[in-house]
Amino acid sequence: MVYGGKPSTGCKNCRKRKIKCDEQRPACTQCTNTDRICPGYAQLFDLVLRDQTESVTRKAQRRNKRDPRNVRVTAAAEETPVTAVVAGRSEAQRPLGAFRTSSFPIASPTHSGYVLPLSLPRSFHDSPEQQAVNGFFVNYVSIRRHPYSRRGYLDCLLPLYQNARDDSLLSLATTAMALAIEGASPSTAHYRKLSHSFFGRALVKTSRAIRDPIESVKDETLMSVLLLSFYERVLATSETKDISGVHDTGAVALVKHRGKENGKSEMSARLLLAVQTQVVDHCIQTASPFGKTSADLDSMRPDAFETAASRLTSLSARLSDLTAYAYPILKNRAQFPSQEQLMSILDYAGDVEAQLSTWPATVPDDWHWRPSHTFDSLPSQESKLYVYNRRVDIYHDIWVASIWNSYRGTMLMIQYLTLQSLGMLNPPPLSAFAYRIVSAINRVQELVDDICGSVPFNLGTKTFGGPSDRSEVRYPDDGIHKASSDYRKSAAGLGGWFIIDPLKIAAKAISLREGQQDWMLKQIERIQRIYTIKKPIECPTSEMPTPHCPGGRG
Repeated sequence: MVYGGKPSTGCKNCRKRKIKCDEQRPACTQCTNTDRICPGYAQLFDLVLRDQTESVTRKAQRRNKRDPRNVRVTAAAEETPVTAVVAGRSEAQRPLGAFRTSSFPIASPTHSGYVLPLSLPRSFHDSPEQQAVNGFFVNYVSIRRHPYSRRGYLDCLLPLYQNARDDSLLSLATTAMALAIEGASPSTAHYRKLSHSFFGRALVKTSRAIRDPIESVKDETLMSVLLLSFYERVLATSETKDISGVHDTGAVALVKHRGKENGKSEMSARLLLAVQTQVVDHCIQTASPFGKTSADLDSMRPDAFETAASRLTSLSARLSDLTAYAYPILKNRAQFPSQEQLMSILDYAGDVEAQLSTWPATVPDDWHWRPSHTFDSLPSQESKLYVYNRRVDIYHDIWVASIWNSYRGTMLMIQYLTLQSLGMLNPPPLSAFAYRIVSAINRVQELVDDICGSVPFNLGTKTFGGPSDRSEVRYPDDGIHKASSDYRKSAAGLGGWFIIDPLKIAAKAISLREGQQDWMLKQIERIQRIYTIKKPIECPTSEMPTPHCPGGRG
């Protein structure tokens, strides 16, 4: 494929007549004024991946006719085309030429029958929104990952996006998300302001789509609502805003409206899991009960699509119910908790912990982390900036590391509730509870150490520069194979977003080793600097009830 210049987004008639198209819908003014049938407009993604080989070849041949001294350029057009199958239809793609493309295979066949394109263009000199969308797909959507680590939905986006119109809800939501993500780099910070416009237009179309009996049951509509929720989370993390959760609630309502019949395909099942994961996370953060909703969503997901990631989501739903029950009791300054209430919280927490403790035994063998000695050669002072206590763990990929840290954060919250409840018992806990106190304190230290050990895998030695990969940044490896391009890109783009919440939860712990909490707070500052996050670091006691030392009311 040869790059032939900036793509025209006008209709085919205007492009053929070589006149400016105003791109009015459903028909442009030029076609209307000349009584022509307007053929419509090409999709943005088709333009991004358009094949310009024949166009450039024709131009070269015309130049050759005018000047016989020029060499004819025909080889590119005669090469064997590469076939990509997308959503069941075959498209011939010319071999890649002048485009700078990704050098890794993007995906392989899935059970739903589609294969993602073999490569994506890396950069275009085009409008900010087109550059952002292009970067979003290359750096986030197209990266390979462990099949059982899928709790999200971005890997479902490309086949849906390719069939969407430029002005569709999905296209607008994707563009808003792409601008927000790509705007994390200091050089493209203005993308964030531009994203607000696309977000507003997407909201208007969302309101129409959920009221339409046909549009409301489409995967594209549910995907769009998930993207809008993701957009809200990115801005809430980056700026001083709270997450409303309105899109999560809307996604659950859409899933229930779609019914079990619309959740049988692999893509629908994965979108359902993504909804469940986001709502569980939101309920845990806001101490809202998930209750019967979790069981309802579990029953709608086909058993064939259960994975280690989906099992963790289902188990974590119980923590949201625990926090919704315990927080009002423990935070009630007007009335001190009764012994019965505290014992009830302890029993509840022990039950949830026992269930969650079964999860690690169910993960695939290649999910377990391994030690790395990549940073051992760094000077001691420099190593302390990136590594805590000389521990560096490596994982199968960045998503597997994220799921493990999600599990650790969930377990930490249970330990915090346990320690605080024990500390509020009056009279102080007797020796009968001593084992539980010591066990919880040791478990907290173990979980925090595991989270700290994953920080180098998520961040490497990156200290600035936004979500793009930088060649001078070092990432850990196994000593045999160097860090792959997929891993480097995913760590640069997503590592900070994935590790920041687990670090914040871990930083709330007490009775840690001297200096460990300060090290974690510095890592959070590093993430905020990398992704230009404006939101200040929260005090370790600001959100979650801090575990009090046993022996009094604390």
